[in-house]
Amino acid sequence: MAAGLLSAVAAGARLPLVPGGSSVGEGVPLKAYVSISPTVHLFGDAVTARLALVADTKWVDPARVHVATSFKPYRAVHRTVLRLSVGRFEQLTWTWTLRCLTRECVPEDRRSETRRIFHFPSVRIDYLAPNGRRRYGMGARWPAIEELSQLGPGVAAYLRRTDRVDWRFHMTPVASPTYRVSPSVLFSLVLAAGVAALVSAASFGRSWYRTVRPPPLAAGGVPADASTLERALALVTWAHAQGDETLERKALERVADELTGDEPRPEAAELSQAARELAWSPHVPGDHEVETVAERAREKGRQTESGEEPE
Repeated sequence: MAAGLLSAVAAGARLPLVPGGSSVGEGVPLKAYVSISPTVHLFGDAVTARLALVADTKWVDPARVHVATSFKPYRAVHRTVLRLSVGRFEQLTWTWTLRCLTRECVPEDRRSETRRIFHFPSVRIDYLAPNGRRRYGMGARWPAIEELSQLGPGVAAYLRRTDRVDWRFHMTPVASPTYRVSPSVLFSLVLAAGVAALVSAASFGRSWYRTVRPPPLAAGGVPADASTLERALALVTWAHAQGDETLERKALERVADELTGDEPRPEAAELSQAARELAWSPHVPGDHEVETVAERAREKGRQTESGEEPE
């Protein structure tokens, strides 16, 4: 690590002396220190630059301190500012994490050693007046840093001879992945959502199927070997009980068709006409009307099956 006390460079060539002394010593309102660690590192490694400013708050307002610096060709990938106060004593510490992976930082070959030395521009610390104008300031140079190649002498010599090398190396370890939501929790949530969607789709499909194709009649209804007329009458009864007017009218039309048959008789034609009129009635068929037509049609169907002739 390299560290040094910043030299004073104010409007009058030095920091102003405060009457009665200060908590930071030497009668000056503030002092500053810089450091770089490490001063010798390998290509691609991180470097830490630190600036510590110590101030007497009786004479200095830390909020009016302005710091300006540059680390080219290095790039500051992270910066933090820490404040510590004890009585009139206050310390502000700026910390930069530096890294350079560009061509400008590639070490040079010098006498069988591959290295490069960098000198950063001076850091400037200005203390501003209430109107924003510079009252006085300090400045200092950062310690020089030396960068060495990641290649050993043997590998470097091999590269110079062949201009190729067959190896791989991770410059920095890959950080462990972080997640906003735990993968196991997210998987459980997605699985639960998928199951809920399947249940909803199955419920909707069942309702749709029952609407388009009504379920079979309950026990005690039409047997499997019932005639088409009996099935049509059973559908009339079920649709009327469910309040399905459209299905009821269609079932009455079917009853009317079944009553006429291929060789219609006068009494069957009359009953068929009654069923058809009820199906096309402008008003909703009432309970008595439906029951009357259904009972007469059912009786007619029994007579037809038994071969009885009406009187």
